[in-house]
Order: sequence, then structure tokens, then C-alpha cells
Amino acid sequence: MQERLLSTLRRIWAGFLAFTPGQKVVTVVVGLALVIGGFTFSSWASKPSYAPLFTNLAPADASGIIDKLNTNGTPYQLAANGTSILVPQKDVYDLRLTMSAAGLPSAGASGYSLLDKEGITTSEFKQHVDYQRALEGELSKTIKSISGVREAAVHLAMPKQSVFTDGSQKATGSVLLTTDPGATLSSGQVQSVVNLVSSSVPGLAADQVSVSDASGKVLSVAGDANSGAAADTRTEAIAQYNKRVSTEVQQMLDQLVGAGHAVVTVNADLDFDKNNTVSNRYVYATGIPPLSEANTTESYGAGQNGAGGVLGAASPSPSAAPGATAGNGYRKTSTTRDNAVGQVTETRNAAPGKVRTLSVAVLLDKNAPPVDEAQVRELVSSAVGLDAKRGDSLALASAPFDTSAATAAQKAASEAAAAAASARRHAELMSLVKTVLVVLLVLGVIIATVIANRRRRRPTEPTDDLDTFLSTLNDSPGSLPPAPRDIVPPQSREAAINAARQRDLAEMADSQPQEVARLLRTWLNTKES
Repeated sequence: MQERLLSTLRRIWAGFLAFTPGQKVVTVVVGLALVIGGFTFSSWASKPSYAPLFTNLAPADASGIIDKLNTNGTPYQLAANGTSILVPQKDVYDLRLTMSAAGLPSAGASGYSLLDKEGITTSEFKQHVDYQRALEGELSKTIKSISGVREAAVHLAMPKQSVFTDGSQKATGSVLLTTDPGATLSSGQVQSVVNLVSSSVPGLAADQVSVSDASGKVLSVAGDANSGAAADTRTEAIAQYNKRVSTEVQQMLDQLVGAGHAVVTVNADLDFDKNNTVSNRYVYATGIPPLSEANTTESYGAGQNGAGGVLGAASPSPSAAPGATAGNGYRKTSTTRDNAVGQVTETRNAAPGKVRTLSVAVLLDKNAPPVDEAQVRELVSSAVGLDAKRGDSLALASAPFDTSAATAAQKAASEAAAAAASARRHAELMSLVKTVLVVLLVLGVIIATVIANRRRRRPTEPTDDLDTFLSTLNDSPGSLPPAPRDIVPPQSREAAINAARQRDLAEMADSQPQEVARLLRTWLNTKES
């Protein structure tokens, strides 16, 4: 087996030595490329893929986890400036369970888990403090779930409830946010932070929560409803309303005077006050029995004198009492009736965002086709819902537009498009030239190789004689044909060819004895194996 392997290696080496210098260089380069590529691929295939174990870690937690990984001999990588730890993907879940069993990560807000450590001997003060810390930790975890927020620190001031306090002290809160690099929180996100904190703490109003970022910028001021997120929300609402109305009017005018020949500006004053109106109405319905009724009737018998007065000579003549009939006796009737009267109470809550005043300005291009300004004014007034009683105004003017900037921009765009097209054609031409050059180079190499092979074959034609000689030895290995010394001129063409071959073999044996001996040894070894 070893001899066969050595024989195969000798053949390969002999074939490599028979190559031209160019073929040898190409073979060596291809071999090196295969070795380097195989090594790189094996290294890449054997390298494990990493996945995040924990992210946004505190320095203390990161140090404890790294010590644990070093103790277990687990490879890891650090990312995000040391706040994230990557481990092999196949070990992520096992390592998380292991770290959780070891109490890692332990730093930062613990949330309601703090309450698990309390016992029956815990003082009331410590219970209050632990509850406040747990609430702050849970709020911090919740706020960090918002997109763009990296860290959140929540501080609550919760007065102790007691029967001896009048309840004038109110709970307050403050939030410090650390955003991701390049991230900016919108007014809606800030307002959501305020609502989360105020809704999670008993007795904490939304206007008692202040929010700031890590740079010291105040995002929401406690006790001021007109600043921070609320003010941004109002400004954004006004801007959206102005944009929507102006876009609608602009589209209408573009259809009338053409695109680029009209400019519309809308400025609205919106009412964001919350109004509650309560009104009472009393309604009486007929046919409904009274709630209560009292009747009184007095009557004396007929023939009795119901007249009365003060006796005496100076007294005036007696007069009849009310309800008495002279000569018919005394009679009294009284009726009291409480009818059912309904009460209707109406409560109306006016939604904020009502338009107080609206100002619209329209500028038409004087160089555009002429239009009826009165018609334009009427169309714009109807489109925006103009109300003169409310104090709305509409300004319409006509002036020639300066189109130099638009013309220059159009010219620049045309030039840029032409330059891009020219660059694209140039790139296509260069690509075509490169392709043609590569094809010509390949053809040149092929032609040169063919010519070199033809030139190399001409002086090596005696090798055919050597093959003939070896085939002769193969037929009769025990006897070697004697090299002719005196060759008689042959009479036939076949004899002349044989004589020429024998002469060439003799000359080759004289000029290259070592090479002929090496070939003979190789042939003999092959025959013996």
C-alpha cells in the first residue's frame, strides 16, 4: 500500500514537473486558494453564533454575570459599551435560568419583589418605604418598555395617610428619562409617561407629575397644564388643522388656475378650554294626578243668620263674612292641590378644539389665466366655512409670481438628470470595454497556450520513439533490442521509419542517459507492482 501511494505521488510530481512555468504558477495559486478557503470555511462553520443574554445591564450586574460566565468557562462577548452580554445561541436559555438562580441581574429596580422579603416584625415605616420603592421600580420597568427610552428613574412623594391630617398634602411624582442615542420623545410619548405614573399612584393627579430628560430639558412641568406635552399637543393640533384646510383649498385652486399659480395660508385659533354647562327645565304635563290635595268645607244650616258684628250703638251695620250668604246661613270652601311638575337637567361638555376665529389668505398669480375674484372669494369662503359673525377674515390678492427659482430648480433638475444619464451611459460603456478586454485577454491566453504547446511538441517528437521502445520492452521484457550501429539504407518507407526511430532512441540514450534510466526504472517498478 505504501509503495502504491509513493508511486502515485511520484506520478503526480512528474506530471507537475512536466508543466510549463505558467501552469505551475496557476496550479500553486489554485492549491493555496483551496487551502485558505477550506481553512476559512471550517473556522466559520465551527464558530458558534452569539445571541444576547441580557441587555441594558447596570455595571454591577454586568460584572457579576461576567464573573459567573468565567467561572463556568462559557465564552461571551460584550456589546453596546458593556451593557449587553452575548453568549452562544444554544446556551442562552440555560444560562438565563442559571443566572436567575444566582440572583442575577440584581441591581436596579426590583419592583414588588421587595415586598417578598418582609416579615411579621417589619415596622410600619419600613412597610411604607418598601411599598414606595416597589411602586417606583415597577413604574421604571413599565416606562422603559416605551420605544426610545433606555433608562427611567421614578421618584414619588406620597404623604402618609392619617386621621390627624386634613388631606391638604397631595402626592407628587417626577420622572427622569434617558433616551437612546439619536432618539427624541414625542409629546404623545411624554404624555403617556405622565398618564402611566398618575394612574398608578393613588391620589396622584396628572398635573402633579414632572418629566425631564437626561440633558436637563423639562418635558412636562408639574402644575402647569399649558406647558410641556400639553402645549406641544395643542400646537400640533393647530398645525394639523391649518395644513388640512390649506391643502383642501390649494387643491381646489390648482384645478381652477393651474398648479403653481396660487398660494393659500390658513391661520386658525382653536379653543381648547373644557366647558361644562348644566341647565334645568321644569315640565308640567296634563292628565297626571296631583301629588297631594287638601279640601276644606264649612256649612251651617238654612235659616240661621250668618251675619255677625260688634254689638253697640256706635257700631256700624254688620257686614257679611266671606263665604257667607245672607239669609242662607254660613258656608266656607277651600282647596289646596300640589300638581306633579317634572324637572329636566341637561349637562353638556363642550369638546376642546372648537374654532374661535379663522383667517385665510389667498395669493393668485397675475400671469395666470384671469379668473373672477368674486367667484374665488365665494369658493374659498364656502370651502373653509367662513363665518363673519365669528370674526373670520379672508384676504385675496393678485400679484406676479417670481418663477426664477422654479426655473432654476427645473434647469438644475434637467441638468442633473442629463448628467445622471451620461454617467449611466459612460458606466455601461466602461463595463462593455472591460468585458471586451477580458474576453480578448482570455482569447489571447488561449491562443498563446495553443501556440506554445505546438512549439513544445516539435522537439519532443522523439518521445514517440521512446514510447515505441517502451512498448517493445513491454512485449519482451527479457530481451532488449540492440541499438543498430550500421544502418543499411532501407528500401521501403516502413523500414526507413523504423530505422529513424532506432536512431533517435540511440541519440536520446546518449544525450539523456539519466532521464532514460529514470523512465526505465519507473516502468520496471510499475511492472513489478
